Amino acid sequence: MSFNRPPNGVYYVKTATELRAFVNVLKKFRGYATTLITLYINSERPIPDVLNLLRSEWSTAANIKDKTTRTHVQDTLERIINNLKGEAKAPENGMAIFAGFHMINQGNYEWVYYVVVPPQPIYTFKYICDTAFHTEILEEQLHAGVTYGIVVVERGEAVIALLKGGQWEVVKTVEFFVPGKHHAGGQSANRFKRQTEHLAETFYKVLAEEVNKIFLQIPTLKGIIVAGPGPTKEDFLEEGGLDYRLKDKVLAVVPACCANEYGVVEAIRNAQDQLKESEYVKAKEVMDKVMFYAVKKSDYIVYGRDRTLKALQMGMAELVVIAEELGEDVVLDVVMKAEEKGIKVEVIPKGVEESKTLMQAFGGYVALLSTPVWVLEQQIAAEAATTTS
Repeated sequence: MSFNRPPNGVYYVKTATELRAFVNVLKKFRGYATTLITLYINSERPIPDVLNLLRSEWSTAANIKDKTTRTHVQDTLERIINNLKGEAKAPENGMAIFAGFHMINQGNYEWVYYVVVPPQPIYTFKYICDTAFHTEILEEQLHAGVTYGIVVVERGEAVIALLKGGQWEVVKTVEFFVPGKHHAGGQSANRFKRQTEHLAETFYKVLAEEVNKIFLQIPTLKGIIVAGPGPTKEDFLEEGGLDYRLKDKVLAVVPACCANEYGVVEAIRNAQDQLKESEYVKAKEVMDKVMFYAVKKSDYIVYGRDRTLKALQMGMAELVVIAEELGEDVVLDVVMKAEEKGIKVEVIPKGVEESKTLMQAFGGYVALLSTPVWVLEQQIAAEAATTTS
């Protein structure tokens, strides 16, 4: 099977979004029998030890009866050995090598060679020869990121959400009957008030039980945002019986309109300072910058595939912003081109609402420029004139 893919090479992957794109690409490759090699090297492993193992595997592969399998495995091992010979040690985060001959169809093969330096350290040394690449260790990094808990509470309703990586999701909705205000006076009003307060306290306790049950099971929980209209959020913290381990993780208490998805979005927006380590919030801040340039500094922004890639090629971009929705091959191709030029790239995850704006208004590609647009246009015109002459 043939498909679009990024060129062979070394990729320093910086974010979970980029890593997810790479994992999805790697899963598409298939070898003839067990001929695709996956090699994870942690930073402590001496490269000479790695080379000794690979040479031993090359000798063992000589006993493989099937000629195509034997040739593919030994050729792949030779190429990995030659590429590693000049290396003194693995990068600080280690590296993963994916190499072999991808079978497009019977008798038709394509050489694949990727070195991935992930955003988090690789702690193991592993060699695998199989019909497909093994991405499990990289995928573990996708699940090991920081998680934030969000509780949006109003009178008789609440939502519990999780913010992780480039997206958030509501994991639980809690509803409980708490009546509204009573307009009659006298003893009836006082009795009604006491009953209502009792029901509200019961609701807060029910909600706290659900929050404790969900959040205490998340080892990567970094912090909690409690939000809601009026005093309900403070009342919940005071009366709900939230576990002390979770109370210590409350980062902010912020206003939000209502206990639904809109309230979650508002809670995240109002707590951006406390959630600044989140990939989701970082992506929103990048899109805020893009919109600022579009409105206030329009002479220093281009968008659309052709002009963005041209700004990247000519080294005139300070920052390139692309949408994850463009696909793995596009994302990784742009990341590698930017790496060669020393230009920063931000990939906006699908789960960020502004990703739709990036796709619909800008075609999924934006470049913020170091020089005015007219300089770029002059360079493009000069290049075109040289080509035609």
